Parts: sequence; structure tokens; C-alpha cells
Amino acid sequence: MPQLYREFKKIFFIFFILVTASNSNAQELRPFVGAGFLFQLYSFEKDLETSPAISFSAGSEYRATDFLIPEIEVNYMFGNLKDNPGSNTSITSEKSFSNFNFSFCSKIVLGDYHDSGYIQILPKYIYSLIDVTETKGNNALGSVQTKRSLSASQHNFGLGLGYVFNFDSWYSNSMAINLYYNTIRVSDVFNQLNPGTEKADNVGVFGLGFNYYFGVKRIK
Repeated sequence: MPQLYREFKKIFFIFFILVTASNSNAQELRPFVGAGFLFQLYSFEKDLETSPAISFSAGSEYRATDFLIPEIEVNYMFGNLKDNPGSNTSITSEKSFSNFNFSFCSKIVLGDYHDSGYIQILPKYIYSLIDVTETKGNNALGSVQTKRSLSASQHNFGLGLGYVFNFDSWYSNSMAINLYYNTIRVSDVFNQLNPGTEKADNVGVFGLGFNYYFGVKRIK
């Protein structure tokens, strides 16, 4: 996993440099930071469960045209996953996860990019590095807890819909509010950690995100 993570960082860095170097009068680069509130949606057979998560992100958009804006992003997400205790209530289990998500998005602008606001559609490819940890114990006094962890990588896809507010300033800063869904399957990694037990079926991740874009002067 560390080697895979280092290799992807190299690819991501090279892509970012190429985008920056190709900036011109007709194309604009804007960095951004963001935060999101998400829900992992999954099920144990017919029992649907949700677990909240928080994410922080940073990246840059590249205005190729007024209606097509590629964007690269690094996102860190973390949270807890509810467990299905079944009939054995004496066993306690705590599941936590964190993952780095590297994504590429070809944003589609509906409206005028230069207006005070516009709608955007967000199709996204996501490469995820997921770490999960499970701590199990017994309610009995003096019982010993066991802690196990596992790392895995996934290829995922996402789709979002948002609205961008353009601020009337020299640097053209903007705020985007996005609703989105992606196929990140944290429960799959927990299933790998616990083979032979009842599997959880990850339906996906739904979320609300806020991105703030910092306008920069065009290179002349």
C-alpha cells in the first residue's frame, strides 16, 4: 500500500504540473479548498444502515472553455461504520475508517460561467486508498480487546450537481455548494477483514459539500 500510494502521488503531481504549465490567456487555473458532510449507505440483508462521515479536500480547476472545466482533487474522508450485533449483545465492536481519494472531474457548466451564478454537473473518476480498523471486545469485566486493521485500494465513480456563486471581486472568488453520490465501498474492506461473517452491502456515499475557489490573475 505505501508503494502504491507513492506511485499515485507521482502521477497526480505530474498531471498538476502539466495543467499549470499549459495555462494561457483563454484558460484559467483556480485552486480551491473544501469540506463535506457525508453518509455511508449500506445494508445487512434487509436492514438499511447509515453512518456519517466528514471530508476535507483541496485541488484546482482548469477552465478549458466556458462550459467545460476539468478539475483535480485530493480528498480525505473519515468516520465510523455501524455494526450489526445480531443476537450476541455481549460482544462490542467499533469500526472506523479513513481514506484518501484522488479524483478527476470534467465539470459541465449550465449557464454563463461569468454570471453571478451557474449550475454545474460533476461526473467524477475516483481512486481511493482506504484504511479500516475494527476493535472487538466483551462486556465482561476484565475482557481483552482485539484490534485489527486492513488497507485496500478501489476505483470508483461519482456524480454530483451543484450551484456556484461568483463573488464580485478583483480575483473572482467563488463558492460552490454540491450534492453528490459516489461508489466508495468502505464496507467491502471490512468484509475482507472479516471473511465468513455476515457481509454488509455498501450502497454508496451521499453527501453535501462546500468548495471555495480562489481566483488568480491570468498569465499574460
